[in-house]
Amino acid sequence: MNLALIHGWGGDARCWQPLLDELEDFGGQTVNIELPGFGAQAQAPWPDTESLLTKLDAQLPDDCLLLGWSLGGMLATRLAAISSKVRALVTIASNGSFVTREDWPGMEKDVFADFCRAQRAMPEKNWQRFCGLEARGDSEMRSLLKTLKTWSSESIPQSWADALNCLGELDNRALLKKLEVPALHIFGDGDALVPVSAAQVIKTLPGQTKVISRSGHCPHLSRPAEVAELLKEFMHSLSADEHSAPLEKSSVARAFGRAAETYDAAAHLQRAVCRELLSRADEAWSPKRILDLGSGTGYGSELLRKRFPDAEIIALDIAPQMLQYARSHRPVCSGYVAADAEQLPLADGCIDLVFSSFALQWCYRLPALFKEIRRVLAPAANALISTLVPGTLSELEASWAAVDDAVHVNRFLPMQDWQDACASNQLEYVVSTEQRVLHFDRVNTLMRELKSIGAHNVNRAAGKGLLSRQKLRKLTAAYEPLRTDAGLPATYQVLYLKLCHRQVGAAALDAAVSG
Repeated sequence: MNLALIHGWGGDARCWQPLLDELEDFGGQTVNIELPGFGAQAQAPWPDTESLLTKLDAQLPDDCLLLGWSLGGMLATRLAAISSKVRALVTIASNGSFVTREDWPGMEKDVFADFCRAQRAMPEKNWQRFCGLEARGDSEMRSLLKTLKTWSSESIPQSWADALNCLGELDNRALLKKLEVPALHIFGDGDALVPVSAAQVIKTLPGQTKVISRSGHCPHLSRPAEVAELLKEFMHSLSADEHSAPLEKSSVARAFGRAAETYDAAAHLQRAVCRELLSRADEAWSPKRILDLGSGTGYGSELLRKRFPDAEIIALDIAPQMLQYARSHRPVCSGYVAADAEQLPLADGCIDLVFSSFALQWCYRLPALFKEIRRVLAPAANALISTLVPGTLSELEASWAAVDDAVHVNRFLPMQDWQDACASNQLEYVVSTEQRVLHFDRVNTLMRELKSIGAHNVNRAAGKGLLSRQKLRKLTAAYEPLRTDAGLPATYQVLYLKLCHRQVGAAALDAAVSG
């Protein structure tokens, strides 16, 4: 991953040096961009915003983490929304709107107007005043102010006033609501230019928000080590997210595709959980359009059609063969879509009910998954989800551990991860768990049933080849001590989620998401 940096108003590329010193082992290409009228670009005029964004995009390296401070952060947010080069966004002391708009917290408009007039009348004196505002509220105020003033320009061009006009006009409230790249927003709790109340609003929107204590408008200068640590953690999370999935989605699609004809005969637990999930729908619900997410052979779609006979039902599954089977044997849906749940080919706000039973355990990028679910949900919509959590097939996993070190049971994400993904995407949720235990006469009967429903081991780290007689004997010997009068137990830990858009009564958030 590469790194691109954009400074704020009144600064230049030098502002990043303390942070870059802390990131000396970054590894990728670093591009330190200077805005027109500042630093080495002092003679360049300030262009209109569209032209500026085009010029900035041309300077970005591919596959970059884009970091912007203050005005630079607001421009970086715009770039993150339009540029294919931006992989992730970090802003420092950057507001959704620098000036107050409706109930969005920012600098009061008359205060900002006075500042703009002072910039045109006495630019050097106004810049000195600005340095004081940048340092205010920081425990390192004196040393920070001294550093800022050493970067004074010989003369301040008209372009600085034009840049201020741009700062006052930028409105990123709506963009922050629907950013499609991972984002981290860093604030100082004592910032005199971007109030910490803005951080509290942004915290309710997608992305991560961190507030640094005893810091003002320049935490990357006064707390470079702390900011660097936040950046490293964020970059690590990006890397972990990419490599966390222990399986390939294509393998999942092939496994379930092959199981389309045998699935129904073995899916006793799946049908029971599907019925239980639908029973959790409120009596008052009357969705016009339903998404059966991970619809499989169409059993859930059939239940949905009986419960909501007038609804438009869209069946979506990663395995085209499953959709073909459903269309032939349970033709109750209005449409059939082959797609990945993490990349829904649906319009924003078009779904009134997302129903997904025993399908999403194959998704490991939960924040991205729930971002997509939230995106397609209409404002008053709901979602019902059942999935599996750790403890599922624990007997089989423990028995295999006595045979070899390979991965034989699919990995299930903990309940907290599901809750965190809901919360980070502003989805209210009700969560509950249930344990269901099936019993089998022999180990290979269990293994055969798992294969029949496509839920056998498709992990990258799975052992390859057929199950040998020797391994089967060892596996059976390890499993047999767990036998009960009912047979060999296979435990399933089921998680149920009931979701809706977070309802926030505060006018500040209403303004934030409607901009």
